[in-house]
Amino acid sequence: MNVKLYVLSAGAMFFLGQTAFAQKVKKDTARSKEIDEVVVVGYRNTTKKTAVTSVATVDSKTIENRPNSNVLNIVQGQLAGVNITASTGQPGAKPTVVIRGVGTFNGNTDPLYVIDGFPSNSDNFRSINPNDIETFSVLKDASAIAQYGSRGSNGVIMITTKKGGYNENMRIRYSTQFGVSMLQDPKYNYASSKELLTMQKGFGVGLGAEMTDEQIANYNIDTNWRKVFFRPAVTQSHDLSIESGGKNISSYTSVGYLNQDGILKTTGLKRFTVRNNINGKSSDDRFRYSLVTGLGFSKNNEAILDGGAINRNYVLGAYQSAPYVSPSLYQSGKQLYDLYKSDGTLLYTPLMLMDKLVNYDNLTEEIRLDMASNLSYKITNDLTAKMRTSGQFLNTRFTQSEYPLSFNAFLFKGAQEFSGFEDVNQRREFLFNNLWQLDYSKTIGKHSFSLSGYAEYNYSQWDATNFRQRGLDPKTFVPGTGSGYITDTPNNDFYVPQTAVFKLKLNMISYFGSFTYDFNKKYGVEGFVRRDGTSRFASDRQWGTFWSVGGRWNIDQEAFMQNVKFVDVFKLRASYGTQGNQRIVDTDVNTNIPSVYAGLNPPRFTNIYSVTNNTYNGSQGYAITFGDGNLRWETTKQYNAGVDFELFKRRLRGSFDYYNKKTTELYMPDPAAPVLGTLSVVRNTDASIVNKGIEVSLAYDIVKNKEKDLSLTFRINGSINTQKIDGIKSGGGRISEGTEPQYITANGGLLREPFVYKYLGVNPANGNLLFEDINGNPTENPTAADRRLYGKNNLPKYQGGFGVDFNYRNFFASTTFTFVAEVVRYDYDLESLYSSDNLASFTVDKDLQNAWTISNVNTDVPSLKAANLGLQGHSDRFLKDASYLRMRNVQIGYRLPQRFLKDIFINSLSVTLQAENLFTISKWKGFDPESPRTYDQQKYPTPRIVTLGFDIKF
Repeated sequence: MNVKLYVLSAGAMFFLGQTAFAQKVKKDTARSKEIDEVVVVGYRNTTKKTAVTSVATVDSKTIENRPNSNVLNIVQGQLAGVNITASTGQPGAKPTVVIRGVGTFNGNTDPLYVIDGFPSNSDNFRSINPNDIETFSVLKDASAIAQYGSRGSNGVIMITTKKGGYNENMRIRYSTQFGVSMLQDPKYNYASSKELLTMQKGFGVGLGAEMTDEQIANYNIDTNWRKVFFRPAVTQSHDLSIESGGKNISSYTSVGYLNQDGILKTTGLKRFTVRNNINGKSSDDRFRYSLVTGLGFSKNNEAILDGGAINRNYVLGAYQSAPYVSPSLYQSGKQLYDLYKSDGTLLYTPLMLMDKLVNYDNLTEEIRLDMASNLSYKITNDLTAKMRTSGQFLNTRFTQSEYPLSFNAFLFKGAQEFSGFEDVNQRREFLFNNLWQLDYSKTIGKHSFSLSGYAEYNYSQWDATNFRQRGLDPKTFVPGTGSGYITDTPNNDFYVPQTAVFKLKLNMISYFGSFTYDFNKKYGVEGFVRRDGTSRFASDRQWGTFWSVGGRWNIDQEAFMQNVKFVDVFKLRASYGTQGNQRIVDTDVNTNIPSVYAGLNPPRFTNIYSVTNNTYNGSQGYAITFGDGNLRWETTKQYNAGVDFELFKRRLRGSFDYYNKKTTELYMPDPAAPVLGTLSVVRNTDASIVNKGIEVSLAYDIVKNKEKDLSLTFRINGSINTQKIDGIKSGGGRISEGTEPQYITANGGLLREPFVYKYLGVNPANGNLLFEDINGNPTENPTAADRRLYGKNNLPKYQGGFGVDFNYRNFFASTTFTFVAEVVRYDYDLESLYSSDNLASFTVDKDLQNAWTISNVNTDVPSLKAANLGLQGHSDRFLKDASYLRMRNVQIGYRLPQRFLKDIFINSLSVTLQAENLFTISKWKGFDPESPRTYDQQKYPTPRIVTLGFDIKF
């Protein structure tokens, strides 16, 4: 049985507004001019009324003062069709975002992030202050995302930061929060010391096998290892902003500080941010400009858990260590190494990890500088020229040190006099964007149209230098300083520093244009065509053309609707278009992390030869990495039909969308002859993925009484996404990955669908496991033909959120719940707790007390000595439903009445108490049902957070 846990690891290298407009309304219902919200859709602004696109937006009121260092965590469950999952509880970690289903097999699924019009790197949100964000919008349909061509196939997330207004007095705002994060325990039934020793005695392994019943009954050590490795963690933040505006210039400036400790000891995030946004215009309003500057500095201590390596994974130590081991046994790394050598088992795993707490550290320091300038000049009343130049600089320094007197240093010392290691990895990234734009617009009577032409250049470069020193002098070593490094000796090259240098570049040139037409605010159409060229492909495959067309019908503006008084807004819209994906692979082979630079070195469009040692009889030789010169864009074709509505004097508001998107020419591993030295080459194939579904967003004002200043609003959003694979020609229409369990991507099925035996339970006659064969009969010895596709995978079919907003005079409250359904993952943690192989050195589930024996045959727990236990890893026994309903956020607050503030300089003061992840309802027994992975094992748990905040305006 492969539990994928117990491996001693030697360590590895790491890198790491609204504006007014006159709207035609029914004379008998409207008494004032209505306001139509301005929305940013790609490269242009439009109004909510005239937009033909599907856009989901969260504003600053929802984002501000939430206890999350990453804005993506804040908007979870609030955007229909947008599945955001936190992959870890590590402060500052990036969640996974999937919009309208995964549309690629081998490529990247990240949406494009655009910050103040600048296409940005999505990997570094920990250095952006969420309190600086004005709006967070998601573009989903073809008409919106086709504007971004080859980068928009996974959707586009647009973030605008706050700006000052013209002719406004200076406004100062200070907000602060203090919070405590707490561990959420899993639902596993961990055995106590006495229960574990009793089971060991019955099975004849471990310490319990040497003890009498009386000794076990009197054993008084029962360590809660979670308290050794986890802690209540404190979070504090301070944000100060200043807004001001004159007749022709306005500015917004903010300073922010965040200090968030992780619930896992030694982890945490510190962040300092500064932002300055300046907007200006000429006196005649023909010339406009803006300058956006954002600076972020963060220091992040991460939990590098090394998968299932027992000497490096704190979570394993916290949850699966034997409770009868006392922490007081640990004294030093050398003493622990001697103890481990004399025992010869993995019983002292928690002590190894206690040693890591004090003899290992890491630090990621990151500087992020964003600058963007926008200029526009109105040449005539109808013709405007615009120019945007944007740049982003990221500098990251990662260090990790394993001290020379640590347990791991002694474990991997070998014949060397000195051990331990230190990594110093320096990463620098620069992104540049330049856009030239010419807009022509004209209104003739009831007819309005516009033409726009664009030319855009994108350049990005990534440089990395990695350094590892093996051999540290315990007398002089100081982490991160270079002191204590052992120089090389003539005997061997162990102390010679290991180095690696990388430089990657990516360029893109684009030409595109758009056309819009509107008739009397009733009917509108728009079209977009874009030509993209990228350096990622060979020269004759570099260019791709993408386009879209969309239309709308504002039915509420028709004459026949004038007497339908309960309808305020009713708009139909539809779009169709194409997008491209150039991200051939998701994970970079040099860094082993997802990156926009994956697939550039070595380039996937050509064969690369390199010199390797010990190829034949100890001599040098050549290694080859195969590429495909015909690599080209993946193409996604999508159509969308939707309706936006506001009814009953806007008390009921919402939207409904149906979409169908098909990605063709999928990047997939194409089988190759083993004689070539590889089993597959990534190519464009005939395979395709279809994602189709519906999205609904609703808000209803249950109570709306302006006289009493009382309101109660219920909101809900949800989506259903179905996925289907087709066109795979190789392997009988199937692509296989993994072993326990095996995952299959097959025609007619889902991406990476578990391919398993169906587990039935226990054979009461002998305690062996029973499985279902292909004919529906029970068997102890299933064959390959008895495996079947499970019908679900790790991507939820249903997802969404709901909540209420309440306001009564100076009191306010809100809640947000999120949910997902029809999703499964493999629970390796549970499998480990049911493994008799772990009984000698680790804790197990209490259920093993009820394992089958000759005298206990009516049980659902197999015999600990079952002859076919090894088959359970190929079955669905530990494939668990990860659907959940979670209270994501709840908050209550109070605004101090103005009568208490009239004689002081404070204009507004409010206090808020809120909680994150307060409770979760799920069948999943692990640390957290929320995960983007196909399986989970010893991952950083997501905490429960309670915060108290103050918001003061001057």
